[in-house]
Amino acid sequence: MGNPERARSDPPTAADTRTVASTPRINRIWWEHLAPKAAHRRLPEIDTLLRRWCASGYGAEWLGVAMREGGVFRVRPGQLIPVLHLVSLGDGPFFVAPQDKLRDDHRTVGPARTQFLRPLEDDELALRPEIRIDMVDDPVLLDHARRLEQPLRVLGVTRPAQVFSAPARLLLAPQAWPKDAYVLYQHIFGEGGSYPADGYFYVGVTTRSWQRRWAEHRRAAETGSPLLFHRRFREELAADRVTYVHHKVMAITDDLERLYATEEHVVEGHWHDTRRLNMIPGGKSGLRYLRENGLLAPRTVPRPDERDRLVEAWLREHPRKGLPAPWVTERWKDDAWAVAQICGRDDRLSVEQVRAIRELAGRYPPETIAERIGARNKDQVQRVMDGATYRRVT
Repeated sequence: MGNPERARSDPPTAADTRTVASTPRINRIWWEHLAPKAAHRRLPEIDTLLRRWCASGYGAEWLGVAMREGGVFRVRPGQLIPVLHLVSLGDGPFFVAPQDKLRDDHRTVGPARTQFLRPLEDDELALRPEIRIDMVDDPVLLDHARRLEQPLRVLGVTRPAQVFSAPARLLLAPQAWPKDAYVLYQHIFGEGGSYPADGYFYVGVTTRSWQRRWAEHRRAAETGSPLLFHRRFREELAADRVTYVHHKVMAITDDLERLYATEEHVVEGHWHDTRRLNMIPGGKSGLRYLRENGLLAPRTVPRPDERDRLVEAWLREHPRKGLPAPWVTERWKDDAWAVAQICGRDDRLSVEQVRAIRELAGRYPPETIAERIGARNKDQVQRVMDGATYRRVT
């Protein structure tokens, strides 16, 4: 019998063993691209804590899973969440915070497919190892921290705690360069019991750094933007209900198609969550929604981070009419209509092609299947096999 608090992962490979034996170090280029500016100069301190963490039994396993492509822990309620959480109070040094345990209501959208030989149980989640830093410099929050108090309501906070997190693999073994990468992120904010990741949230994609995008969101909120994300953030600040803002990097890739598919999966998976602040579907479904409702010209392809501007302009021009009802509340509940939209364009797979991929998946590699069915490339086939696209096609 193992430790009931310990989650399980895939069996380690020889490559994982070599990784654990090596000295883990965060990639400086990516740290300075992703982490808040105040944390850049503190990288040596953070690296030291990382090495100490990975020297423990759990930390060594965590590192092995983190360095594996697609590596995840299978976690049940009551077991440890695989996050290395580092906290800095004021000018003090970082320290490793105790790991949180998974709750029944943990907010996440897991991968459509894992590398586990045995399927996940109903109460299990597949969670990637993460690195999280939490920097607190607000006098009110520091006063409560020094007295070891954790009240549900803290009044008078003027500088919410700045939290940043990312999958550990993105920081330890990045596969792209910042100038070529797209970033999928969440901005999460709230107070009390929602800390650090269960508050209101917005999922976005940017071709630039999330810091620059966040600065744009803040300016928009301060200048009266009618977008739900900006309006809710403005209202919660005014009501003294924001004690932390969590910037969560979820994925980085130079493949925009893959990123759009992941964004669509995440937004759709959270659509009925009352804390979600996205007003339109994610990914290509969001682009299709904009075109169908006249917010975007038929042949126009906006940059990923220009979609908010289009929605904001519509809301300002139609303050009483509001935003047209999104697909998830109307036609996209009709499977026949949804499948027709998903498979109806020249660059998309047909229903027959999707079914053929699933039938051939257990016998042939993706490149062979792509050639046999006339797909655009093997990646298009792989995404179907992974369950990342065409999930409505049965």
